[in-house]
Amino acid sequence: MAEEWGLVRIDDRLIHGQVIAVWCKHKPFKRIVIIDDQLAQDPYMQEVMRLAAPPGLVVDVYSVDAAIQTLSQETQNRSTTMLLMRSPQVARRLYEGGLTYSALNVGGIGSGPGRRNIFKNIAASDEEIAIMKDLMDRGVRITLLTVPGEKSKEFADLYAELKRK
Repeated sequence: MAEEWGLVRIDDRLIHGQVIAVWCKHKPFKRIVIIDDQLAQDPYMQEVMRLAAPPGLVVDVYSVDAAIQTLSQETQNRSTTMLLMRSPQVARRLYEGGLTYSALNVGGIGSGPGRRNIFKNIAASDEEIAIMKDLMDRGVRITLLTVPGEKSKEFADLYAELKRK
């Protein structure tokens, strides 16, 4: 059986200070895999992401389809790999495509049209909330947490609160 991924994270900023300075010190990641269709087509921005990472940390970029095809076959070194994506939509596409995971960290989704704040600096649309609910119903534990050591919230608890409003 394949080992669990070190971290599966939604963060619409992808690689930035919190990811590098805090998460990479919290867990001994050797690799970050960014899964983003747009970034996979932009070699310049891929290089920017790689330059943002500290020396020795491998940064790979895949489209969603390429990630499903490639990463589903990887059974080793998962515990030192962070999967990083911008949205719940990508998280669901990965899961439905066979790239499964048991836990999902939601660390940053910015506000915007059709989105409401659901926890700290995390906003979501009704569609994104429904997607996270679907993943939760499939057995994925979803935790809203920007950085280790800060207060977190389980999506299951948050969803119950959102239903009451």
